[in-house]
Amino acid sequence: MWGMKIFSLLSVATLALGCLCQAASEAANSARAAAQQYGAAVRNCDMRWAVDSMYPPLRRTYADRLTTNTREAEIARARRVQGLDRETKVQAKARMAANDKALRARYARMGEEMKKRGMQVESYSVGEATAEYLVTPPMAAVSQMRRDTSGRLRAENIGNTQERSRIVVLPTTLVISVPGENGTRTRMERRSYIFAVRDEIITDKSQPRGTELNKWYFIDGNTDVNTLRSFFPNLPLYLNLPVSGDRILR
Repeated sequence: MWGMKIFSLLSVATLALGCLCQAASEAANSARAAAQQYGAAVRNCDMRWAVDSMYPPLRRTYADRLTTNTREAEIARARRVQGLDRETKVQAKARMAANDKALRARYARMGEEMKKRGMQVESYSVGEATAEYLVTPPMAAVSQMRRDTSGRLRAENIGNTQERSRIVVLPTTLVISVPGENGTRTRMERRSYIFAVRDEIITDKSQPRGTELNKWYFIDGNTDVNTLRSFFPNLPLYLNLPVSGDRILR
């Protein structure tokens, strides 16, 4: 649902515009430590942590999609985007708060449903980062392009912008068990990854992201990479991602 499977979790580390790191950096270690803090929530099938720790711009996107799943709601959203219907700041804030509440409630129900079905999380672990990237948000990239008086987009201009965010890819391993026939339980191991994201330098206050500087937020590894690139256009074309997949345990 929206590119997020129930139990996919974190992924870490390479560098700047696609350069791989040879050893875990301070940022990679910090991201991994932050991800491990959510182990208790995962083991308790508490899906609210996935919303509470989600990168705020993506969280707003998912919340907006959840509440615009009818034709009327989609039309209303399109009219706002086109400027045909204007909202006051108070109205916009109230709408976004209601959307966010609905998203959190949806994830809470997902967790409760897993418990009702007898799903148990036996273990959850976060491995060392596989990649780390320094990226810039869309508005920073556009602003830098406009300052190029030659009219050409140069890679060094994008790299030197003051706006800076960091993405770390962290592999995760989850072992779950579910009720089977004749009272037996089936155990499964799921290997996946998550993206740890933090904004490190933000000078443009005209497009608030709702993030706290140097705080790690997380994006599920099953999120469409193109969605990730909509927030960070200069993310490399090919990412160094861990192997993922499920296997039945005997």
